[in-house]
Amino acid sequence: MDFLQLVFAFVNAPLFATFLLGMFWKRSTADGAFWGLLTGLIAGGSTLALTVAENKGGWIAHLHQFPSTMAQNFWIAICSWSTCFIVTLLVSLVTTPKPEVELHNLVYGMTDLPREAGAPWFKRPGPLALVVIGLLVVMNIIFW
Repeated sequence: MDFLQLVFAFVNAPLFATFLLGMFWKRSTADGAFWGLLTGLIAGGSTLALTVAENKGGWIAHLHQFPSTMAQNFWIAICSWSTCFIVTLLVSLVTTPKPEVELHNLVYGMTDLPREAGAPWFKRPGPLALVVIGLLVVMNIIFW
């Protein structure tokens, strides 16, 4: 399980940052995504190489000792995600973005949202979400 979490911290965390920026920020670019993913991976590897948890990691130096491998994996994911997000943002700001015409229905702000005014409440996502949240709160109170 520790190894699986380590792989997720290296791969999924920077990928999640790239997807967030790519879906919700129309200014993000392919160059920004590439360099963000690359530096996110390097940041994760550097965090693992500079920290130790349960005699794992610390190949370069022992700058910090984590109480568990899971804590180390969380910090690797945080460093990977943050580095990827910041580098993608900065590189995207200095590179040429795609024209808005090419981003139609790909980025959240450029997507045509369907209108469901005539549908009953249980076929619309807003009212249904409120009912589900209400049921979850009630179930949480009952089974606390």
